[in-house]
Amino acid sequence: MITIKIDTVDKSSIVEFGSVKKADVINQKTDTLDFDIIYHAGQTFRPEPNSDVEMLDGATKIFAGVIHSVQKIIKSDNRVKYHVRAKDYSYDLDRQLVIEGYDDKTVNFIIDDILTNFTDGTFTDTNVDCALTITKITFDRITVTDAIQKLADLVGYSWYVDYDKDIHFFERNKNPAAFNITDGDGNHIPETLSINNDLSQIRNRVFIKGGEIEGTSRSEFFDGDGAKLLFRTANKFSSLPVVEVGSVAKTVGVDFIDDEASFDCFWDYNQKYIRFKVGTVPAIGADNIEVVGVPLYNLVVQVEDPASILQYGVFEFAKTDKTIKAREEAVSYAQAEIEAYQNGIIEGGFDTYESGLRSGMIINVNSTLLNVNEEFLIQSVAFQMITRETFIYKVKLATLRTVGIIDFLIGLLKAGDRLIEEKGDVVLEKTVFPMEDVEIDEDVEINTDDYPQTEEAEIDESVTVQALDYAIEFVLGPQLPVGVKRVFIIEGSPLA
Repeated sequence: MITIKIDTVDKSSIVEFGSVKKADVINQKTDTLDFDIIYHAGQTFRPEPNSDVEMLDGATKIFAGVIHSVQKIIKSDNRVKYHVRAKDYSYDLDRQLVIEGYDDKTVNFIIDDILTNFTDGTFTDTNVDCALTITKITFDRITVTDAIQKLADLVGYSWYVDYDKDIHFFERNKNPAAFNITDGDGNHIPETLSINNDLSQIRNRVFIKGGEIEGTSRSEFFDGDGAKLLFRTANKFSSLPVVEVGSVAKTVGVDFIDDEASFDCFWDYNQKYIRFKVGTVPAIGADNIEVVGVPLYNLVVQVEDPASILQYGVFEFAKTDKTIKAREEAVSYAQAEIEAYQNGIIEGGFDTYESGLRSGMIINVNSTLLNVNEEFLIQSVAFQMITRETFIYKVKLATLRTVGIIDFLIGLLKAGDRLIEEKGDVVLEKTVFPMEDVEIDEDVEINTDDYPQTEEAEIDESVTVQALDYAIEFVLGPQLPVGVKRVFIIEGSPLA
């Protein structure tokens, strides 16, 4: 029986079980759970974002996460459909961005440090199992899931966060499924098992281009003419060569590095030449100058599968990996590619009523009817409810042959003779510009004491002495009193 809880409360009875769908996809892709709840007069619960959700098959937890979105749709009779989408706890992993660089740290250390400093502290790394050392890696404000995926890509591992918030980080062929598939075993629904052979990725002649490797010591001869100082070699030597002129050994220095006065001649690694200095010019002679050294040459190997070529024709593939420095290593790499792709890619899928399968698990399909006995990597598991008691899991598969290549590469990494590092330089900017609220208080004191103020003022007065019989001419206003003219006031005048 399926049970769905929201914030630890069983809400199974109000969930529309025909709407329940769950998707589980490999690696950092988030698992999702969708379901509907109908709101009406007799059912008043309304789901809200950021609520915790759990789904159990009996006592087995098959999903746990957080409601990410709630869509509301008005139905008839005043009912409202709440379409709920929940994401697994990787949604909570990505609340903060990782900005950090690591040098010479194991994957175990890096993941633990990321969980400590860039999550809410509720995630654990009990099932992180990778002691490989990363020489250099930088995370420049990326999500936690992207950071973990970046590590997985570097070392060829898979990972996921389980429904108890624990990180699983593991080799791709180290996570077996709870059951396998055979004809009539009851583990899959009849008429749902399918296998598809795809030749689009076939490879039956593989070229591996590695780095430079050392050959066996060899001699190069030159003719002296009594004037020539510089002689170009056909090979790039791995170390300082031995130079003789007329069977007499000469001291050899590195050009542009060693002191000119201390050596007879100078060697240049990149430009591939021997230069004699003035005063030590080789005499005239046939093959009288001998340069002995260990040459370097580019490693290229070719491996092919005659049976596959006979059946399908030639399909060539080339890969360059400058970190490969041994012929045996290059041949093994090419053989791993051939084994994985000589017959193309096989994909498949099936439906089952059985729980317990997750993306990233390894499952064997052994069907006499389909003529297949193959290890597969589970790519995705989709869950769909029919009724509360009836439900199916739809499983998609991809061939595990490529894991042979991954195992080979992981083996090289574990051998400790290969650097695991992110290419490119990234400068991390960690400057923080915080936003702050600033309050300014101002105290104003008013002094009410009486302090007398003293001021000096000067008044100038101009007096015009006028005789009593001074002639005055009265006029009707308005009129400025100029000269002898004055305004005669009729109303209110003493003369009125």
